[in-house]
Amino acid sequence: MRTKNKNLFSDSGFTLIELLVASTIIALLSTIGFTSFQALTRNGRDALRKTDLEQVRSALEIYKSENGSYPTPTVTCVPALPSSYISYPSDPKSPTYRYCYDWTSALQYKLCAHLENGDPSQDYECDGNGGTTDDCTDNCNYKVTNP
Repeated sequence: MRTKNKNLFSDSGFTLIELLVASTIIALLSTIGFTSFQALTRNGRDALRKTDLEQVRSALEIYKSENGSYPTPTVTCVPALPSSYISYPSDPKSPTYRYCYDWTSALQYKLCAHLENGDPSQDYECDGNGGTTDDCTDNCNYKVTNP
């Protein structure tokens, strides 16, 4: 009776090239998925920033209708709104980014934020002190003004 010569590397398992191709495909798909996830989270934070600024704008308009003028800014570029109007939001990536309230007069203001996916050519001076000192941030690329 003849016995078959059993070679450990013949007809069992995968070749090195097959393993390399499979691992390359998995790495490529993982990279694409991770990059897409990062883009989605940036878009979500930008949408939250826009929503937060609109809520602050609404609170400022209510304050103005009741008091005749917009509130003056505090040292940290936050409007001096009583907590009954709004709990002033913070940026989703704070302290890296901040919202900025720039009070220019009793009847004018700007609310600024830095969007991660915003237009880099836009650059609003929004330092919270009418453009005189840099209390907040001056690299804002999204702005909401009073109507």
